[in-house]
Amino acid sequence: MKSEFALDLGMPHLGRNNLSESALFKAIGNDRWRQIQTVGKTPTSLIQDDAGSRLYATFFFLEVNFTPEHPLAAHGENETMSFATDLSHYGQVYLDGKHCLVDAPEFWVRSSNVFIYQAGGPSKLSMSIPANMDFSEIPELPTQPDSLMLCRLARTRGAFFDPESDDVDVFPGEREFTYRLDVDRDLNGAGLVYFANFISFLDIAERGVLTQLDHEVPPSVLDARSTYRRRVGYYGNAQSNDSLRIRVKARMRGLDDARHGRLIDMGFDYRISRASDDKEILISSSRKVSPMPAGSPDAAWFDAMMSRPRSRAAATTND
Repeated sequence: MKSEFALDLGMPHLGRNNLSESALFKAIGNDRWRQIQTVGKTPTSLIQDDAGSRLYATFFFLEVNFTPEHPLAAHGENETMSFATDLSHYGQVYLDGKHCLVDAPEFWVRSSNVFIYQAGGPSKLSMSIPANMDFSEIPELPTQPDSLMLCRLARTRGAFFDPESDDVDVFPGEREFTYRLDVDRDLNGAGLVYFANFISFLDIAERGVLTQLDHEVPPSVLDARSTYRRRVGYYGNAQSNDSLRIRVKARMRGLDDARHGRLIDMGFDYRISRASDDKEILISSSRKVSPMPAGSPDAAWFDAMMSRPRSRAAATTND
């Protein structure tokens, strides 16, 4: 199934540096659910299995594919982002598709869903097959979407991406940040922590660990960082009264950009566990850039960080 989606960027979609990643996922997530009810001929609020359980097309995988020269921050206020979208299913349980920029199809966001119901509240979710949804207009995949394999591999490795060859660790190992869920802000209408809000939690954890560095990071570096690559795997959810333990690894390098000069290119790996039972519910890896004008505090900070005694970032690939 193919369709189009136009996103008019306004203040609700913007962060400290133009397009907000979390806001983009919210818009794309809403469009995916619109697609589901349009082609499925059933309002999303009424989709259920043969036992009468309400089903949700929850997101289990997200991927952002832009470039360091063209991160999400390349899109800003009053711009219309036009996407060409597709949607396929496997076994009437899994959905998969992309939102590709019409004018630059090499830039895209991929998302995968699975139909679930709450078997025991937000902390216990089970898969099921919709009984009242029409799949006849949704092309069927011959095999499971490879996003399932990517999520399983990431769970084994603790990350989606390997470090770049010239990456340097920002700090040894990983650091932990605790986030207390806000029931009035973080949950959706189903009582689940909304998938796009997890991206905000990762941003908060990044900022939290980076502000604790011995070499104080300029606020401009933190405010300007913008995602150009990400993968996220979701493995569970959390009760509204829980806290999240977010473990972060960070590395960085310098890049030359013909249009913007030097860039700080940072790589992050994240693992989120519920504080209540230490169950791991999310793994993600991202790459982000921040401008580094010559002679700026940003460039001075980068030079100071790179002049430390250090080791190259360790690869995560299993032998």
